[in-house]
Parts: sequence; structure tokens; C-alpha cells
Amino acid sequence: MHRKEQLSPTHEMYLKVLYRLGQQNDVARVRDMAKGLGVNPGTVSAVLKKLEQAALVHHDRYGIVALTSSGTAVAECVIRRFETIKALLTEVLGMDVETAEVDACMMEHAVSPETVNRMERLVGLVQVGQVDLTALITSPIRMKGNRCSTCEMDNVCQAETEIKSEVPPKRTTLSKSQRN
Repeated sequence: MHRKEQLSPTHEMYLKVLYRLGQQNDVARVRDMAKGLGVNPGTVSAVLKKLEQAALVHHDRYGIVALTSSGTAVAECVIRRFETIKALLTEVLGMDVETAEVDACMMEHAVSPETVNRMERLVGLVQVGQVDLTALITSPIRMKGNRCSTCEMDNVCQAETEIKSEVPPKRTTLSKSQRN
């Protein structure tokens, strides 16, 4: 979001983890990042090389990893997006915290700064009581034929289920006369 060449979600996640490790421990190491991300240290080192080339981190081989000022700015932006989306999901839409964290983690990489700013304003309005959306989020009314409402009630995504259950079409070979 801050650079002409937009960072991948993976790169943003590494910066976010690195930022949080730095806040907790004052320093971050490759092994700490690997543990936090659930990957092996070699994978972390490979990604850190790319982030170092982008001037977002300083990395001593097999040692301490630190964010540059640019890396810190990007990490703070990613964390702000995550926290804003999580607040929208929990405080405005009434989602449980666990679901909100998973969804916010996926969504944080896809929303524009304008969208995040508007989400943040809406959350703020709800927090100070200027907007009450209680009736909206607690209403049992479901739109007829709304596939997502059915998915929510069944706790299963029908689109994913259909994709998994589809059998690929049989491949047929047409004769030369059939092709023409």
C-alpha cells in the first residue's frame, strides 16, 4: 500500500510478525519468526532477503532481524488494517473474536486505504453511540435465495462444497470433420 510495487500478503505478514516480536522481545530472530509463522527458518531467511532488498528490514545472517523505518511504517499500516477490520467485525457486525481474527487476517491484505479509513470511521461512530446497528446485526431476517445466508446457517460454504464436488468434464476428441 505504501510502495509502487505492492507487497504480497506474505511479505506483509512477515513485517507484521517482525513488528510484534520486536514489541514483545526488543529483538527478533529468524527462529522466533519461523515459530510465529509456522514455517522453517530457511523459508524465513528467503523472504527476509527479499524484504532486505526492498529496504524494509536489516537482517544479520542467522542473527537479529530489525525493521527499517520504512518497514516499521508498512508493518504499522498492516496492523492498523487488521485491527480496524477486526473491530468492524466484532463491534459493528457482532462476530465472535476468533472468527473476526481469522477473517481480518485474510482481509487486511485486500482492502484499500480509503476502505480502511471508512471502516475506522464507522467503528468510531458505533463506539461513541452515534450509530446503533444492533437491529441490523441481530435480525433473523434472511433474504430469500441468499446463498451466503444458507452457508451461515449450515456453517458450510456452498460455493466451496460445489467446487470440491464437481467432476471434471470428460475430454472428448473430435474427428477432423467434427472440428470443421
